[in-house]
Amino acid sequence: MAVAAATALLTSCSSSDNTSTDSAAASADILGKKNPAGGTPVVFGVLNLESGPVTFPEVLKGEQAAVDYVNEYLGGTGGHPIKLVSCVTDGQPATSTRCANQILDQKPVAILGAADTGAPAAMKVWERADLAYLGGMTFTPAENTGKNSVQFYSTSQGDNAALSTYAVKELGVSKGAVMYTDDSQGKSTGLGVIKPTMLNAGAKSVKGVAVPPAAADLSAQAAAVVQSGADAVYVNLPNGCSNALRALQSVGNHAKLLGIGPCIEPKALESAGAAAEGLYTAQPFEPLDGGSKDAKLFNAVMDKYAKDTARATGTMAGFGSVMNIQAALGKTDPSKLTTKSILSAFRTGTDHHNFLSHPYTCDGKQLGTSTAVCNAYQRIYQVKNGKSASVGDEWVTAGSNFTG
Repeated sequence: MAVAAATALLTSCSSSDNTSTDSAAASADILGKKNPAGGTPVVFGVLNLESGPVTFPEVLKGEQAAVDYVNEYLGGTGGHPIKLVSCVTDGQPATSTRCANQILDQKPVAILGAADTGAPAAMKVWERADLAYLGGMTFTPAENTGKNSVQFYSTSQGDNAALSTYAVKELGVSKGAVMYTDDSQGKSTGLGVIKPTMLNAGAKSVKGVAVPPAAADLSAQAAAVVQSGADAVYVNLPNGCSNALRALQSVGNHAKLLGIGPCIEPKALESAGAAAEGLYTAQPFEPLDGGSKDAKLFNAVMDKYAKDTARATGTMAGFGSVMNIQAALGKTDPSKLTTKSILSAFRTGTDHHNFLSHPYTCDGKQLGTSTAVCNAYQRIYQVKNGKSASVGDEWVTAGSNFTG
C-alpha cells in the first residue's frame, strides 16, 4: 500500500509539473519575444475613480498590466517606455479638476482615459491644454463628444442602446421598465439612453423607476416594476444591481432581466445568486474564453502582471485602450508625437483592429451625436447557471434607434 501510494504521488507530481511547464511554455509563446523599451519615458496622464460609493480600480490595473507588457515585449512606443501618471478621483468635479491640473504638471503627451464620472470638469482642462483623450470607459457626454477625444469602446451609451434595441427587436419586449440611480449619471443613462432607445425601437411604453444612490432595501422599487406590468426590466444600478435582482425575485417578478456590466462581475453574480439567472447584458468585448488571439494574450498578460485583478469590463477597456494606442503609435518617434499627429493616427483610415472588440473607425458617425465614439458594436451575453455566456457570435448595434 505504501509503495502504491508513493508511486501514485510521484505520478501525480510528475503530471502536475509537466502541466505547469506546458502552461508556462504556452504562455511564453503567447507573450512573444521580449523587446524591452529604454530611454526617456513617454508620459500619459490618467484619472481614475477609486474613491466614493462606486469605484473602478480595475480599469487602471488593466491599463498598467498592458503598459508593463508593452514596455517589456513590444518596445513601448518608439522604443521608449510608456509611463502612466495617475490621480485618484471621487466623482466630484472639483476633484477631477484638481487632478487634471496636477497631471498637467507632469507634461503628458496625451491623456489615457480610464473611469471618471467627474470627467466633464477634467475635459475642460484637457481641452485648454489641447491634449488628446484616448480610450478607457465613457460615462458622460464629455468623453463621447470631446473634440480631442477618441473612444474605442462605448460603455455607457453604445452598450445600453444596443441591448435596449435587442430587447425590443429580438426578445419581443413591448412594455419595459428601467431602474436607474437617482443622480445625474443614472438619469443620463436610464432616461436619456435606455428609455428613448427602447421606445424608438418599437416598445409601447417604458416606466422609469428611480432608486436613491444609498438605498439598501429596493423592495418598493421592485414592486413598482411588477405593478407596471413590464415584460422586461432594465437594471441600471452600478452599485446596487445584486440588491435589485434579489428584490425583484422576492416580489415575484417574471419580466425578462436586462442589465449593465457591473451586474455580471463575479462578486455581483455570487451575491445575486439565482436572482440573476437569465439576465441579459451587452458588452463591447468578445468572450475571454472564446480562444481568439486577443483573448489568449489578455489572459496571459493578466496572469503575468495582475493575476488577482478581476477581468471585468473596465479591466478590458483599460487594457485594450493601451494595446490600441501602442498599435497606432508604437513606431513613432516620441519627439514627433503631437496632439495633431496622435489624433490623425486614429482618425485616418477605417476598420482598425480593436483589441478584444469590433474594428473601430473614427469618422464621427458611429453613434448618433457621440462623435468621439469610434465603435458602437456590442456582443449580447446572458447569465446561465450562474455564469455569463455569449449569446451567439454576432456583433449588434443600436443603429438609428439611438439618437442621443
